[in-house]
Amino acid sequence: MHTFNKKNTIMLTFFTTLLIIFNSMIITAQEKFEVGGKMSTTVTAKYEFAVGDIEGHIFQINKSEGVNTSTGKNSMMDGALIINNNFSDIINGNGHHQGYIIFSKEGDITEAKWEGEVTTTMSGNIPNIKFKGKFTYTSGTGKFKNIQGGGTYKGEYISANTYLVDWE
Repeated sequence: MHTFNKKNTIMLTFFTTLLIIFNSMIITAQEKFEVGGKMSTTVTAKYEFAVGDIEGHIFQINKSEGVNTSTGKNSMMDGALIINNNFSDIINGNGHHQGYIIFSKEGDITEAKWEGEVTTTMSGNIPNIKFKGKFTYTSGTGKFKNIQGGGTYKGEYISANTYLVDWE
């Protein structure tokens, strides 16, 4: 059986303290925090192509522009201008979509790649288009130069060319 003497106890305390300090430095350097927002965007360019293999199968390319409102504890990119470029591969309003979104405010920029699913239901002749998915930050400038991480989003169209998105 091994017993600790005073020298072993001092060494153990010293190395434990070093480990705690080192871990604290790593956490501080990464500056992790939760963010969230609501985006209001309008489609400014839209191209749609019939795939031709089955009825209702289309390939769509969109560009949207809008504004972000921060909803998280951190006001990251509150009031930022948004450009969202994306494409969808959908059959009768349902399918996969993906793209890139840029947030820009006062010279600081974040860019994220996102992908998810689109679901369309009909209320009479009016389509109810909803979507959800995940995003990952790909780059940033200014105070967001080394941005990392990602999150989720969900949204819906509120008119033919305007949609709202909640993200975190």
